[in-house]
Amino acid sequence: MRLSVLIVNYNVKAFLDQCLRSVRAASVGLEVEVIVVDNASSDGSEEWIQSQFPEVHWIASPTNLGFGRANNLALQKSTGEFVLFLNPDTVVPEDNFSVALDYLAEHPQVGSLGCRMIDGTGAFLPESKRGIPTPLVALYRLLGLSSLRPKSPRWARYYLGHLPEDQNNEVDVHCGAWMMARKSVLNDLGGFDEDFFMYGEDIDLSYRIQKAGWQNHYLATSPIIHYKGESTKHATWKHVKTFHEAMAIFARKHFAKQAALFTALISFGIYAKASSTLLRRWGGLVLPFVLDVLLGYFFAEAITSYWERSHRYIDGGTYPSEYRLYVLPAYALTWFAVYYALGGAHKSLRRYFSGGLLATLALLVGYALLPIEWRFSRALILLSALMFAATAMLSRLARFALGLRHLGILRSGTVHFGRPEPLRAHHEDSLDIDLPMGPKVEAALATFRPALISMHPGTGLTYRDGITLMIAQRGQGLRYRMVYPEWTLGSDHRGIASGAAVPELDKPVVRRSRQALHLVITVFLVFTSPLLLLFSQGRLLLREVPEVVLGRKSWVGYAGDGLGLSPLKPGVVSHVPSSGQVDWDREADRRYAYRWQADIDVFALLRRRPLT
Repeated sequence: MRLSVLIVNYNVKAFLDQCLRSVRAASVGLEVEVIVVDNASSDGSEEWIQSQFPEVHWIASPTNLGFGRANNLALQKSTGEFVLFLNPDTVVPEDNFSVALDYLAEHPQVGSLGCRMIDGTGAFLPESKRGIPTPLVALYRLLGLSSLRPKSPRWARYYLGHLPEDQNNEVDVHCGAWMMARKSVLNDLGGFDEDFFMYGEDIDLSYRIQKAGWQNHYLATSPIIHYKGESTKHATWKHVKTFHEAMAIFARKHFAKQAALFTALISFGIYAKASSTLLRRWGGLVLPFVLDVLLGYFFAEAITSYWERSHRYIDGGTYPSEYRLYVLPAYALTWFAVYYALGGAHKSLRRYFSGGLLATLALLVGYALLPIEWRFSRALILLSALMFAATAMLSRLARFALGLRHLGILRSGTVHFGRPEPLRAHHEDSLDIDLPMGPKVEAALATFRPALISMHPGTGLTYRDGITLMIAQRGQGLRYRMVYPEWTLGSDHRGIASGAAVPELDKPVVRRSRQALHLVITVFLVFTSPLLLLFSQGRLLLREVPEVVLGRKSWVGYAGDGLGLSPLKPGVVSHVPSSGQVDWDREADRRYAYRWQADIDVFALLRRRPLT
């Protein structure tokens, strides 16, 4: 066997499927074995992969072994002259294996290879080539000298910024997402150090290969996609702790005399970076929420003053001070909390209206539950909700105006490459481009200015074509999707990138959100029952309230049998009308389970009569 490809999987079924498709294409004409070690996944990876890729040797671990131990287990089973450690959230081009093997054959002094990597937006990943993180190198990075002098061989040594991205070179450290080595070298060194559970083991192995007298080289001529962070989520405190512990192990092992300084620097740097990342992430959510609440309160207070003078207290007087001090702020917080939780701040206008409607309903339900002395006026509830909705719309318009500064907001529509069934009818926002890649493609993209590139591998479009396009269009504000019959993958949107392999309704937090929504619906129906009794559909819904409360039914259910999907109680209504065709209903149910959102259930109840 010439090459053994070793992959460690943990709950990324869809990304592993895509990775193995690309591995299969890159293995044509070569002797390649593929070994996957599964670290106790719960997303059905084993059943799916074994049915779709019978050539893969699958090793199921009952526990999560971590990256190093799992790879060592696969290494023991491998028979190839060369070994490739490969992450499941990668895509390799068709020539990747042959180019790498030829390079190793031509450079006998090279013990291991790293690879040029781009992320799911086409951006270069600097960890593709790195220097040894000595205390001095870490200090330069922490002080920001590497950013000030990004091409300096001294100040920017952490990511070897002086070495061109597109040229092969000798380096110090590889990224474990793609690392090819000679099997004999790995046997001599014992593979990965299993003291590292995750992170740092690739740095350690690269350094030990160097110390054993071999060279590490960076291969730039056959770049890959690495959907960074899909197999292990970054920017969390757990990640921070694990990475810090890994670097501490590395310091004690290789820089014993400087271990304390090294650990202190790495600890400071990692925590500072993680803190800034978390602040940016949460700041992007919390700050708009706070501003919306404050502005909404200002508008609601203004409408309250108008209502006092013009309608409620024409002859003088005001609402009690407690209303402005406690009740109105509570209204604002409640309305915007529900609105944001239901995705109302999302770019979709449908989300805006459904989120605003449900937020207003939440206020009305909350008002009905208040003690009588705190119920000041239903009119104020509706007027305040109107002001909150106006604030939310102003906020959306402001974000859109600021977004015009970004190149991508000036784009619209989708371009498809390799679509198996090109569009026949005219669609203003969609365009199919014939292959192969070349000047025609660049001209079409410049003219059409799409926001999204949908690539359909396996129907004339090669992975090499897609990677080349992403690199060529770098910096243009484009988003990319890899489209398959079963799923669509990308990394610019967390829901698509991470949730593609797992249905929304399989996620505990989503199921709890759905239960909370149905509870709100139940309470609303009960409190509005005098009004609903006037309508036939309302009476039908009220008749089902006991069944829902007792847990025998849910308000919205599957259109078909829901075979193989997240279990749901029978629905009072189905999310879509049943077609009568088993296959069609099952596909509709699959989409519902994978893409569930609160507004789907709300609109299902508003549009359809209860099932009989």
